[in-house]
Amino acid sequence: MFHRLKGMLMVVPVLLWIFMPMDSLGARMPLGKWWRMPRVAEQLNLNGREKEQLDDLFIQSRRKLIDLRSAVEKERLELGILMDKEKLDEDAVLGQFKKLGQVRANLVSERFRFLLEVRKILGAERFQSLKTLFWKSKERRFYGQSGFKRP
Repeated sequence: MFHRLKGMLMVVPVLLWIFMPMDSLGARMPLGKWWRMPRVAEQLNLNGREKEQLDDLFIQSRRKLIDLRSAVEKERLELGILMDKEKLDEDAVLGQFKKLGQVRANLVSERFRFLLEVRKILGAERFQSLKTLFWKSKERRFYGQSGFKRP
C-alpha cells in the first residue's frame, strides 16, 4: 500500500506540469511583433526588409504554433480520459503520456526554431541587444509594478 501511495505522490507533480498551460512555463523572448515597436526597431537599427522578413516568419510560426497547441490540448484530453476511467490501464496511460510529451516537445521546438530564425535575421550583435532590451523591460515591469526596490 505504501509503495503505491509513494508512486502516486511522484506522479502528481508530473501531472500538474502536464496540465499547466504552456505559456505559464515562461517565455524566453518577447511575444508579439516587437520589431514593429518604433523604439525597438530604432534601437536594433532594423530596416524595412528585415521587418518584412520578421513579419513573414511570425505568421509562418504562429500558424504552426496554433496547430501544435491544438495537438497538445487534444493529447491532454486523451490523457485525462484515460486517467478518469474506473479501471486504470497503466500501459495506455504511459503511452498517452509519451505522446503528450512528444507533442509538447514539438511545440517547444517550433518556438526555438522561431528564435533561431530571428537570430539569423538580426545577427549576433543585434540579437544580444534584443535580449538585453527584453530583460531590461522585464526588470522594469517587475520592479516598477511590484513596489520592490532594485538591489
